[in-house]
Amino acid sequence: MPLTSANTASAVENPHLPRWERVAALAFLLLILAMKLRYLDALPVNTDEPQHLHVAWEWTQGKVQYRDFFDNHTPLFHLLTAPLVAWIGERSDIVLWMRVAMLPLYAICLACIYRLGMRLYSRRVAVWGTLIGATYPVFFVTSSQFRTDVLWMTAWFATLTVALTGRFTRGRVFVVGLLLGTTFAVSMKTSLLLISLVAAYGTVVWFLPKEERRKLLARSPAMALAALCGLCVVPLAIIGFFASEHALKEFIDCVITHNALPWPRGWHTVFLQRVLFPVLLPVVVWMGRAVFRAEADRALGVRRALLVMTSALYLLFLNCFWPMVTKQDFLPVVPLVALAIMPLLFGSERWLGKAARFLPVVLVVAQLTMVVRSRNPISDGDASSQQLVADILRLTNPGDFVMDAKGETVFRQRPFYYVLENITKRRIETGLLKDTIAADMRDDKHPTDRHPTYVTLLTRLPDKSMEWVQRYYVPVTLKISVAGCNLPDASSSQPRPFELGIGANYTVVSAHGPVQGTMDGASCSGSVFLAPGPHTFTCAESGSLAVIWTQAVERGFCPLAKGQ
Repeated sequence: MPLTSANTASAVENPHLPRWERVAALAFLLLILAMKLRYLDALPVNTDEPQHLHVAWEWTQGKVQYRDFFDNHTPLFHLLTAPLVAWIGERSDIVLWMRVAMLPLYAICLACIYRLGMRLYSRRVAVWGTLIGATYPVFFVTSSQFRTDVLWMTAWFATLTVALTGRFTRGRVFVVGLLLGTTFAVSMKTSLLLISLVAAYGTVVWFLPKEERRKLLARSPAMALAALCGLCVVPLAIIGFFASEHALKEFIDCVITHNALPWPRGWHTVFLQRVLFPVLLPVVVWMGRAVFRAEADRALGVRRALLVMTSALYLLFLNCFWPMVTKQDFLPVVPLVALAIMPLLFGSERWLGKAARFLPVVLVVAQLTMVVRSRNPISDGDASSQQLVADILRLTNPGDFVMDAKGETVFRQRPFYYVLENITKRRIETGLLKDTIAADMRDDKHPTDRHPTYVTLLTRLPDKSMEWVQRYYVPVTLKISVAGCNLPDASSSQPRPFELGIGANYTVVSAHGPVQGTMDGASCSGSVFLAPGPHTFTCAESGSLAVIWTQAVERGFCPLAKGQ
């Protein structure tokens, strides 16, 4: 039976590569490693990275994901990285160190791709397919970031490697299900991968002769049961954990309900689903059949067709039906496409002669050049993020709240439950979610145990909340604003009316430091508590003045100071 052959590798030739190819491949591998290490610091911080770091940090504070703080990803990645975040501690360069943790996952991915290439094709395909996949700019850059998708693609490649490189037994199928369940526990986008795999498997089965297909279908129920048992292990363990923490409802709301947002069906969506998909689906089936029939070894043909069709169907489903496509969505398929095209590339020797032998080298060099041109390797891409986190750590205490969009400050709680990413913003715009940011920053809900927010970042806020923040907060750095306001200009001894949005200890400052005067008719020579609402300040000084949160002044942050 084709799917149970134990001698898949015997049908694949693995000749030794010429010496120059071995040397070139080793040199590229070392260069990739060197570039990976350099780009840990050179890549700008993607907004998803501190978001995932913040979730992992919240776990270290004894809180439970979804119940105590929001996240719309499945939790395995954050659970696994939380101990590392706790060990590193609260430091401004934590993104850099957590990127280092992604390097072993990247190496495992390359090992899986090489293994697939060796067992399904040849040593030459494995070597150059792995190198071309590894250096494809989107894959190279995105896999260098600290994000759930890196573990997601690693688990997926491991799933395919186990599924396609050995005897198709119930034990192996159970392990495949176990790995696939682990992939689900990292990202719900695995649902698209699973649909693609099942559709590809069902199609390839019908490529088989009738008698072989009948025998295979007879074994399918037992295989499906083994796969299902493996698939359920990790997800059920996670569901059981959150149920025990009384957070199962919140888990479902955040991971499923929140993400299940209907997006508008414009002409672009209609074209993809009603025109492009019906045209390309038969092409994918034809391509899979051609790969299947090109190999004399039936078992090998089935595996190659499964690999090619699963990748092609995933790309087709992703682009036609997935509501929001991002670069990281392509991570689990880019190296597989590289493997699939290598036989075509080597087959071009019939027309290009010996020059075709150098095509893989040219592709790798071209892709590395694209990486360098798009991301300067000598730049300090992490500097801005490090400075932001360092400023927040200096400005605030551990218990202080900071209103950011996605966890950019990493080590501080948000007053607003939701993360302000695209789905949340869409839910607010459509009225499915209420914008309570201003009320949450004032903390009107807990009059006896208030935790008002005195620090905010002016990023990604909805219009209504942005207007409130701009009215009642003052920038003290390019990204950070604190509670307060600029006072209207007035001559000496003229009253300056102003209004505050949050009650706190405030200090009136000029470009030279704190200013003495009269606040609401009482003498004011430094920090004074001011309730929200209108106030009046009078002093002997003229020129620009501001009233800001006292803690910011005490820690060296002033809106009018030079260098801020």
